[in-house]
Amino acid sequence: MYALISDLHSNYEDTLAVLTHINQVAPKATIICLGDQYECHISKRKAGKKQVPLSKAMTYDARFERLLAFPTIIGNQEERIDLATGQTQFIHLPHTIRIPNATLIHGHQFDWNEHFEPTFPAFTTPLVFFGHSHRSAIYQGNKRIDVGTAYSFIASEPCYINIGAVIDYREWCLYDSLTCRISFMQAPHKNK
Repeated sequence: MYALISDLHSNYEDTLAVLTHINQVAPKATIICLGDQYECHISKRKAGKKQVPLSKAMTYDARFERLLAFPTIIGNQEERIDLATGQTQFIHLPHTIRIPNATLIHGHQFDWNEHFEPTFPAFTTPLVFFGHSHRSAIYQGNKRIDVGTAYSFIASEPCYINIGAVIDYREWCLYDSLTCRISFMQAPHKNK
């Protein structure tokens, strides 16, 4: 069992809610982050033009840092933080992670059109999990299938799965690698 999360963007409350939900629903699942753990405050256009201190480049919260006890893939936010600061604290992170029958990737490496729909490169695994756009969906062939939370299916053909975002939406994905069951999950909000 894998609990896949993405796009935390330094948000303590939403990340804590998701990790708590994972612990309740699938306490033995291996948690892996698909990137953008942090929020970068420097735009793409300005990153790398002038070096800024780390404290100006990203949101830092000691409570949030204590939650990060799982492997992660590098996202575009981490790449931009390194570029803006001239540091190399994130460059060592992998661009992809392979788990049974699946490749995990952030998704900023894809080509995205004006409607923020991706064009996927070829992968050798039947399943590809990604984040980046903050919009949970399944892509099979050339078809996008919007999904809500609490949607579950068994992947019987190759597909790309956008797991959504922790920030704002508190979304995550549970993947059973033995049965290829993929379940879209959402941690509850206090006021809902």
